Amino acid sequence: MILLLFLTIGILHTVEGTEPAVEISYEEVARPYNRATLYSITCSVTHMPVNSNLWLSMISSAGGYVDDITSLQPTLVNQKPFWITVQYDSDSSVTVVFNDFIRYYEGQYTCVVRENTDDDPLEWSSKSVYLKYTTMPDIKDLIVNRTCPFSYVQRLLLNEGLALRVHCVASGVPEPKFAWKKKGNDSFVSEGSLLYVPSVTKTDSGFYFCEADNGIGGPVKSTELEVKVLEIISPQIKYTSEPVITFTEDSNDYWVKMEVSVNGRPHPTVSWWKETKYGREQIKRKRFRIRIIYGYVGNLETKTPHKLMIKGPREFQLGTYVVKAENSVGVDELKFTIRAAGTKKQR
Repeated sequence: MILLLFLTIGILHTVEGTEPAVEISYEEVARPYNRATLYSITCSVTHMPVNSNLWLSMISSAGGYVDDITSLQPTLVNQKPFWITVQYDSDSSVTVVFNDFIRYYEGQYTCVVRENTDDDPLEWSSKSVYLKYTTMPDIKDLIVNRTCPFSYVQRLLLNEGLALRVHCVASGVPEPKFAWKKKGNDSFVSEGSLLYVPSVTKTDSGFYFCEADNGIGGPVKSTELEVKVLEIISPQIKYTSEPVITFTEDSNDYWVKMEVSVNGRPHPTVSWWKETKYGREQIKRKRFRIRIIYGYVGNLETKTPHKLMIKGPREFQLGTYVVKAENSVGVDELKFTIRAAGTKKQR
């Protein structure tokens, strides 16, 4: 549909027999904090006919029209903001500045001169120019694969051997192209929106950023994402209490404590066992007069405290206990002995 933007510029005089020359030109207009490309269109006429009007017409890719651009005020068109500025440069030249250029106004523009008569008016036009709706890239988010054990804003902690997957999400018209880069390493470039390392090592630690570029306004960079690869450590258990505990009958209300410090990454799974004549029996957490306390697992710490507590052990609870720690790269264990006072032989 043809959008006619009507501009009345007054009665002018030309030399008889001279054809008017209608020219159209445009340029991009910079506006701070506006990601869309803005335009300024100028219509100019040489040898303007007597009693004629100058028009700016538009064939919109979305359809619709606006009459008499000089009467437009900031308003809503199709629920979209539309602001323009009209500048009369001379009697035969006018400039229209789009302060907001939305997708609706992408299309073909032509300057037209028409005689202001009712009887078969003559009309002259310029060549056409096509103005595209474009926007510079805008990075919306960095999405981390949820299988990663630790993820924070701008920081990601990974154990060695795990996969690193981070998606860069950005908008822009035309659709931007992506590249991942690493700070301080000019040779590292990963094309595409996905940063993927199938099995990370310590050398993959560093600061990464996503770059989006669609040729409008230059490349846009994301905030830096720190990736820290944590060293794999096989489980190691150390005593933090005596390995042999002597129990007396007057300690019936006393808690016997078996305490250890467990080191490892990934954080080891810790379990407690009692050796019996039938083999090892795992001690469950919820049992009468027994407590199992697991240490707090921090994100960077590798050492955690663990303890098994028995209140006033009965005779059947004397003997050998085993604490076991295991992760994906190894296993370790230590033994405790609880015996009654005056008893040389372990029961």
